[in-house]
Amino acid sequence: MAIVPQNAREMALEILYQVESESAYANLELNKRLSGGNWQNNDLRLITELVYGVLRMRGAIDFLLAQLLTKPLQTLPPKVLIILRLGMYQLLYLDKIPESAVVNEAVKMTKRYGYAGIASVVNAVLRNYLRKKEEVTLPDISQKKEYLTHTLSHPAWLIDYLLDDLSWGFEDAVSFCCFNNQQRGVSIRTNTLKTSVEELLALLQEEGLEPQKGNLAPEAITLARAVGLAKTKSLREGLFQVQDEASMLVAHALDPKPGSRILDLCAAPGGKSTHLAQLMQNDGEIHAYDMYPHKVTLIQENVRRLGLDMIKAKIGDARRLSSSYNQWADAVLLDAPCTGLGVLGRRPDSRWQKKREDISTLAVLSYELLCAAADYLKPGGVLVYSTCTITKEENQLQVERFLKEHDEFTLSPMNHLADVLKENNDRIGLSDQAMMQNGMWQLLPQTNQTEGFFIARLQKLK
Repeated sequence: MAIVPQNAREMALEILYQVESESAYANLELNKRLSGGNWQNNDLRLITELVYGVLRMRGAIDFLLAQLLTKPLQTLPPKVLIILRLGMYQLLYLDKIPESAVVNEAVKMTKRYGYAGIASVVNAVLRNYLRKKEEVTLPDISQKKEYLTHTLSHPAWLIDYLLDDLSWGFEDAVSFCCFNNQQRGVSIRTNTLKTSVEELLALLQEEGLEPQKGNLAPEAITLARAVGLAKTKSLREGLFQVQDEASMLVAHALDPKPGSRILDLCAAPGGKSTHLAQLMQNDGEIHAYDMYPHKVTLIQENVRRLGLDMIKAKIGDARRLSSSYNQWADAVLLDAPCTGLGVLGRRPDSRWQKKREDISTLAVLSYELLCAAADYLKPGGVLVYSTCTITKEENQLQVERFLKEHDEFTLSPMNHLADVLKENNDRIGLSDQAMMQNGMWQLLPQTNQTEGFFIARLQKLK
């Protein structure tokens, strides 16, 4: 019989178990589990902290647990291992919770979930750590790869990729990992068709969400925390859309014109589609495609909530749309499926689910989509290709190959972004300006203090 979670730790256990055993997305599982309950804000904050914290620091936690256990971690029942991870996370990173309470709750939870025979092991491991803190330690910074992999909690294959394939220096790799491990709030995009940034800042302050103006995109606002966001009147009334700030720059890179026809491929959940419509003053036509019906439903829900009527959300494989789309679009946006290595801070579960071979697999898929997108675009039109990753195989090398095989296309400078970013240009260096001028821009967490995003602007010659 399923156990109904009675407290924050048990709910965190259930969510982490779904992420581990069913490959569920942590953010979606959190929303699903917490949206219908009567949890207090303190509980919501603790659940969110525990879920994301354990996922971020799993590499460090498991490194320490391996020193405390006599058997491999994988021999433990999955829920017992998660209980130990929850306990270690609290002991390592949450200093406001009494150590005795952490141990006692872990033991109690182990028994409640049917593992009374192993409760003594859980008790012994956590108490043993408290006794041996000076002996059971993480690698220090002098052990470079071990420090990045274990202490900063990133998979070994990714560290090798950063240092070897991308030729990053050690300090850049440290900054990248530290950025991913920071606890940051949530970014939202002001719906300027309904309100202004200043008006929304004031309203969100009244709703207790501690808003601040964003760091890059002019419509961006950052919130200190996401707890309670789903219940706000301003969200229900469509005054904003949750969206990463770097992601907001994609629509600005396209620079859509009112009255034009836009094709948005791989569009769910509709953040970029609705932003394009906003920049077009809700005047024109956007066809937003995704392969999966439930994702198309998400687009439709956001379109309705934001008060837009120019977006048609459709189900379809963007590689094989109807021939009626040949040279149909004035502009095409392809935010391609990718490894997502630029948003590991927001999606900490992803760092443990991705593999090195995913880079080449997804590069093949995104290139097929890019070639299809070329056919849908009118001569003289603009194609923006974007990803939320940092790999050269999915980014620069894709565009370079595309240009070699499609001589009717050329890179188009993104000089207009200078005006978009003029209020926040302190985060844009000379190298960023040069990349924008050349038509390909790779944003990096350690350089721009934002998500890792790639944007390329291409123009089809007349």
